[in-house]
Amino acid sequence: MKITQGIWIPAFIALLVPMLAYAQQNEELLRVKPDRCIALRQGQYCYQKLEFSWATSGDQKFCLLSKGRVEPLVCWQGKKLTLFEYEFKSSQDQAFVLIELSSGKILDEVEVDVAWVYKSSKKVSTGWRLF
Repeated sequence: MKITQGIWIPAFIALLVPMLAYAQQNEELLRVKPDRCIALRQGQYCYQKLEFSWATSGDQKFCLLSKGRVEPLVCWQGKKLTLFEYEFKSSQDQAFVLIELSSGKILDEVEVDVAWVYKSSKKVSTGWRLF
């Protein structure tokens, strides 16, 4: 049984096309650096300058939002904006979404994790000891 080269090419293309479509659907559009903010103690606010970057195509209007908030952080038309700096302040993890404004479709989502150096203790210490 001999398989000719003519069969391999269409078979390869048939396998490659769905893989390329899947890769395009899962393409990372939105990135954030750093993606972790570290506070000194658990429950304290973490302060960090975040840098968002993205790759959008087309001439639509896009917005970057902090998930759970109504007001967008920034909006732009087409490819006019590809970078945004944001002063982050939070005591818990926060998700950010990139949306296409006219449809409201979420194109991508990133999360900034909040971590801490010391776990908060429930015991209050006065610093004084009695004998």
